[in-house]
Amino acid sequence: MLHFFKKEKGLKHLIKYILGFLIILLIQYLCNMAVKMFHCILPAPILGLIVFSCLIQMNIIKKEWVKDICALLLKNMPVMFVPLLVGIIVYYSIIEKNLIPILINVIVTATLTLLLTAIITDNIIKYIRLRKMRKMKND
Repeated sequence: MLHFFKKEKGLKHLIKYILGFLIILLIQYLCNMAVKMFHCILPAPILGLIVFSCLIQMNIIKKEWVKDICALLLKNMPVMFVPLLVGIIVYYSIIEKNLIPILINVIVTATLTLLLTAIITDNIIKYIRLRKMRKMKND
């Protein structure tokens, strides 16, 4: 049984979960509509995460409003992968025939992502250090 149904948590806690979930769903729905209307190349879930993060950083959405539901969703994340695993089982014969190209693609894209992330992070760190040094010189 989910912990927010325990008697000591009460109705107030349950409403907090529901409102947090509705906030997340509303953001995702609006981002889905935006992607469809403006024919964005960015996938709606990614846009939703960006918008959600920005709204939290700008304090438009208070962390307290969504903290509990986010913790619950993260705690139960393995359940979200069940459809993926079922899809792999259903399409196993196709995957098996194309296993080498799939593995090459996964390895190459993961390596490129890792390298690009490292390069960008390194450049950001250098930029921040340079700004601090310039600021110290000016002071």
